[in-house]
Amino acid sequence: MSARDALLAVLAEAASQEQVRMQSAVTQLKQWETTPQFHATLQDIFYDKSLDTNIRWQAIIYFKNGIDKFWRKTAAHAITPEEKAAIRSRLLTALDEEQKPLATQNAVLTSKIARWDFPLEWPDLLSTILSIVREATANEADARGRLIQQRSLYTLHLVVKGLISKTLASARKQFQLAAPEIFTNVVNIYVHYVDLLFASSTTNIESLSGYLESSHMALKCLRRVVVHGFSEFATSEGPVTFFRLALGHLQKFMAFKETIPEQCSFLVTAVDSHVKLLGKFYLDLMDTHPRQFILTPGAVDVLRFYWSLLAENGGDQGAAPAQAILIQGLLLIKKTLKDPQFILTDNNSEPVVVQCRHIIENEFMTPETTSKLAEMLITKYMRLTEHDLEEWDSNPEEWALEEEADSWKYQLRPCAEKVFMDLLSSHRAQLSPLLVQLAGSTASMSDLFLKDSIYCAIGLGSHDLYGAIDFNSWLKGQLSQEVQHDDPSYHIIRRRIAWMIGKWVSVNVSKEARPVVYTIMVHLLRPAEHTQVRLATVASLRSCIDDWDFEAASFAPFLEQSVNGLRQIIGEVEEPDSRMRILNCMSIIVERMEEHIAPYAQQIIELLPPLWQNAADQNLLQSAILVIMTKLVESLKSQSVGLHALVMPLIRLSVDPSQEAHVYLMDDGFELWLATLKTAQHPTDELLSLVPAAVALLSEGMDHMRTMLKILQSYLMLDAERTFQAAGPALINGIAGLLGEGLRSEASVAIMQFMDITALTCSLRMTGEIYVSSGMLNKILSVIMAKKDTNVVLTQYLCFLARLAVEDSGYLSNVVNNAGRQFGQPGLLSMLLDLWMEKFDNVSHPKHRKLHAMGLTAMMRTSDPSVLAQLPRLVGIWGDVLNEVNENGTGDSLVYWREAQDDEDDTSEETAEVLRRRELLKQDPVHTTNLAHYVKASIAECERLNGGAEAFQQQWLSKVDPLMLEGLTPLLR
Repeated sequence: MSARDALLAVLAEAASQEQVRMQSAVTQLKQWETTPQFHATLQDIFYDKSLDTNIRWQAIIYFKNGIDKFWRKTAAHAITPEEKAAIRSRLLTALDEEQKPLATQNAVLTSKIARWDFPLEWPDLLSTILSIVREATANEADARGRLIQQRSLYTLHLVVKGLISKTLASARKQFQLAAPEIFTNVVNIYVHYVDLLFASSTTNIESLSGYLESSHMALKCLRRVVVHGFSEFATSEGPVTFFRLALGHLQKFMAFKETIPEQCSFLVTAVDSHVKLLGKFYLDLMDTHPRQFILTPGAVDVLRFYWSLLAENGGDQGAAPAQAILIQGLLLIKKTLKDPQFILTDNNSEPVVVQCRHIIENEFMTPETTSKLAEMLITKYMRLTEHDLEEWDSNPEEWALEEEADSWKYQLRPCAEKVFMDLLSSHRAQLSPLLVQLAGSTASMSDLFLKDSIYCAIGLGSHDLYGAIDFNSWLKGQLSQEVQHDDPSYHIIRRRIAWMIGKWVSVNVSKEARPVVYTIMVHLLRPAEHTQVRLATVASLRSCIDDWDFEAASFAPFLEQSVNGLRQIIGEVEEPDSRMRILNCMSIIVERMEEHIAPYAQQIIELLPPLWQNAADQNLLQSAILVIMTKLVESLKSQSVGLHALVMPLIRLSVDPSQEAHVYLMDDGFELWLATLKTAQHPTDELLSLVPAAVALLSEGMDHMRTMLKILQSYLMLDAERTFQAAGPALINGIAGLLGEGLRSEASVAIMQFMDITALTCSLRMTGEIYVSSGMLNKILSVIMAKKDTNVVLTQYLCFLARLAVEDSGYLSNVVNNAGRQFGQPGLLSMLLDLWMEKFDNVSHPKHRKLHAMGLTAMMRTSDPSVLAQLPRLVGIWGDVLNEVNENGTGDSLVYWREAQDDEDDTSEETAEVLRRRELLKQDPVHTTNLAHYVKASIAECERLNGGAEAFQQQWLSKVDPLMLEGLTPLLR
């Protein structure tokens, strides 16, 4: 059997509907995919029209996937240059493929290869495609010629799309060199078929369809060639001519659409596609070359054409094609209002900008046009419709969520609102009086849709109108009265007032007006209110709490009613996103209320278990529940122990890597875990049962390291002994596994800060043997002696050794000497002390300097000559440290407490952990040991170990500079 036949047989298996056969075929194809000529043979099978379509489809899919993996020169098992050449030579020979899905795949494949190989490996690509297009167009009377023309135009379109996506300047330059030839050929085809279309009788349906299909494909290609192929578009004769021609075609297409018989709706769709595509051409050009767009002859005519469409249209948002065209018009106007390249500033006053502004302000966006546009947007395009109200009743949540979605580029009313904001921002002085006048007219206005639209404009323009409209007075008067209207139809206005308050709270709502806002919010959250009004109120309530300087005590009377309103609506809504927004609002309330939340916490807590159960497959909603639980725990502090029965299972689930939801919930689960530990007054068996989970996550690597270190540190401060009993050896082994060369400085510092707490909370009686057996201390010594890390890192490692030395210098000496024997460095202890003293001046904080001094001093309590030889340098350190700080009798000093905490640790709140940390530090030898007494006691111990005071003086102190000893003496009294 030939290789081709074998491949055919496996592709037939892959095309079968039996899972076992398909899986076996996939495995075999994967084994063959690096074989020479594999992809060329797939191409040959794909082009063989005598084969079954399913087999050809399998061939092209595996062919395309292989190109993605192996075409690049740098890819492992890259396709050979010879096979690539053979594949390229055949890609353009299959443009008569009748089956459109297969033809589409071949075009996609061609564009992928073109993006990699043009122009170096495939220099004649574009000229070859254009030649095929021209020849096929000449034979358009023949069915095969028409087919090849359409396939080749589509291929050209995808090739152009792929080439313009290349970001290198050289690649863009190559495309721009080829663009004029592409443009000339394709524009002729486009114009040819459009002319035929407009000259034809609308009764010749088949011909019309063919003309539209060919012209549409040519137009898709032209759009990108003109926009990306001509860097100086405004001075390029061909593109400028097409720019103006396209406007004429826009007008003709819209008129032509009116002549199409009703039964030919597919032709209407095709014509609408042309109109939208021409609009995309103008928008792309404005995005890519805004100044050149404005300077192109006929640009103002284009803008006026879209302006006339907007002015003539009634703002109907129902017809999708018409809506798309109107949106394009609004987007073009928006660009003229807001594009930075049109804005005159001190840094941007070049003549071309001045010229563009002159054209925009004097030929298009004149003061009269500006006022008309503002009026048109408010009265037509920003209005709600009867269709909106129908959606309010049938799909209230979906409508509200869509309203908050960032989809303004695709929906007419949201797009109009964006344009209005830019218009007001750029013409504030002219339009502010108009908005003030409209606001005044709303008091007696019976047209609720118009009133809603005016309120919308005032809300959107809050940052521009804050000095023109007295919102506080308006709020206390007219708006407060209108909120009380119980007429069912008035829910339109009640919703808008709630929304408008959310826009103004950060701009101009006085502290005195806040009770009015609270009253309105409570009223609009009542169960009898329309869902749309309540959802809008939730969003504004969040804005209020977010933006105001919050006084929990004054807010408390309003809280219970707000929580009740939120509880009611969260029980009624069904969309997970709606529930999330309500939960997020509650979370902010809880966070800002702090301990004042306690009387109302139970009402919130009761909501969460059923919400969690109903959110089994909704990870984002579950995350929101974890967040509000965290806020409750943090706010309730020591009272949060009552939540542990609810909290602990959630933590256990979210931090368990075997659970499917772990990847989505772990970050919020970690925060809840940490908050629970920080606020816990006493350790519980259930809390401590999670210690092994924290150690396991720490041992997995660096992903969760900092968080796990914080959690484990909290455990040590809560109950070090039981924590070590639960997972001590695994913890230290996990730390040892993280240490070593290549560890980032931040990680090294975080680990050693954790080990500092470990040393403070766990005696060497508990940890000493594990430090050694885990290899942790040997790794620390290796890092220190290698001297490759920064001074910050090295002094942090030495700080931990200082802790060990202060507790038991004999233990540390033995560890270092044993390590020296293992490393083949018998003098390691002396070398370590030498380096330690060398790095002492890199320690800056007084507390740490004292700890290092105490550690070095403890190491001197020996008769080891190699250690005592360092005494002269140590005397200098004693003098420096004792001179720096005036300690009290017990050895403490205020400067020792002024230590910056971890950036993420908030020590301003008196949580149980803050108190534990404070008590722990009170027991720190740095705070409880008088350094002068410590030094004197150490000298006395040295004298005892080395033959008495006289012998020690003669053998060791005599080697110290007498002046240094003289200066030290008064400091030791």
